[in-house]
Amino acid sequence: MSNNYNDEVIIALDIGTSKVLCLVADYDEDNNLRIIGVGQEVCEGLNKGVISEIGATVNSIRRAKDKASTMATIKFESVTTGIAGSHIQSYNGNSDVNILNDEVTEEDKEKVIDMASDISIPEDQEILHIIPQYFTIDGQTGIREPVGMAGKRLGVNVHLITCSSTAKKNLTKCIENSLLDVDQYVLQPVASSYSVLTEEERSLGVCLVDIGGGTTDVAIFTEGDIKHSAVIPIAGKNVTNDIRIGLRTSLEAAEEIKISDGSLINSIDDDQKVISVPSVSDKPDTEISKSSLTHIITCRMDEILSQLIKEIESSGYSSSIRAGIVITGGGSKLQGLDSYTEKKYNIPVRIGSPKPIPGITNLNGLTRFSTAVGLLLYRDEQLKKMPHRKLPKNPFLTYLYKTWSRISSYFHREL
Repeated sequence: MSNNYNDEVIIALDIGTSKVLCLVADYDEDNNLRIIGVGQEVCEGLNKGVISEIGATVNSIRRAKDKASTMATIKFESVTTGIAGSHIQSYNGNSDVNILNDEVTEEDKEKVIDMASDISIPEDQEILHIIPQYFTIDGQTGIREPVGMAGKRLGVNVHLITCSSTAKKNLTKCIENSLLDVDQYVLQPVASSYSVLTEEERSLGVCLVDIGGGTTDVAIFTEGDIKHSAVIPIAGKNVTNDIRIGLRTSLEAAEEIKISDGSLINSIDDDQKVISVPSVSDKPDTEISKSSLTHIITCRMDEILSQLIKEIESSGYSSSIRAGIVITGGGSKLQGLDSYTEKKYNIPVRIGSPKPIPGITNLNGLTRFSTAVGLLLYRDEQLKKMPHRKLPKNPFLTYLYKTWSRISSYFHREL
């Protein structure tokens, strides 16, 4: 039956500067999303979110894919994947058209959106997302859904997000060389917003900050929609490298120290607390005080936060961020990051963890999973708009569809 989701799967592929994460999700008998496979691998083929070495990236994708496929006990051929990097740009457009029959139709809506999106962008860029902000009818503003409304003139304001055509082609090549196709590309902070933001935050106004390995992605939401997006080319790997240089240790040891002892809060006894630092030679390991480590981390995080605040202020939406800042991504795990930022800039801050999805993995507190979970939720929402997902309005037919779904699911498992 067309309304049985049980044979559908969604694959999220999050290709980041420091890791590749693959999540496989299907649907239970009540058509609720659940995670059935997870694959994670270290990635060394990206630099600040952009492919720098195809071979290394392909190997990481394949290993993550194989792990997720084995765990889920299914094979898959296409994925929904995130895209980010300093090549991401955003623009705003607007247009208006005559309403042909004094009532807005889907055709009128699509026409005005297409016209508003027809703006001049650099030759090396292509449109990734077209996001309608609001519609107007005969001068009345703030309309969310115009279809069916009466009027003479329909207008729209849209937010366009673009990406480098070359960066996207290289990412596509890596995915296709991993024997996969791409269902859809999604801007990573847009995906993350689906997994960590509440509807109240989106409506009230919020700045989502996704601190990854190579870049810090910024997205500002007000009135339920994204209004501004940007990329800061400094992130978690910069913090790790500062620790490596300051402590004269290996990159791997620096990352472990950051994870286990990284903090932006100085306690009274931190000068006395000693952290062991592995040597990079045959010399004995050294030691450093916790307060010295905190100083190294704070210097770099101050730079990231300073650029973040400048981005918010230059966006024109600083007064609209009433719900404050939500920080997610692997770089958000530094102890005290939320309270430090809140105190320094006098703005509400919280750490955003991905929404819980039933399945084999407990996602509580796993901020590095935010983008991948968001990709699942984003794709699920897109699929719900497709004809095969629309349930019949007749309650009796709906009951029959659900009953058939349960029976089909049972025999699918047994066979």
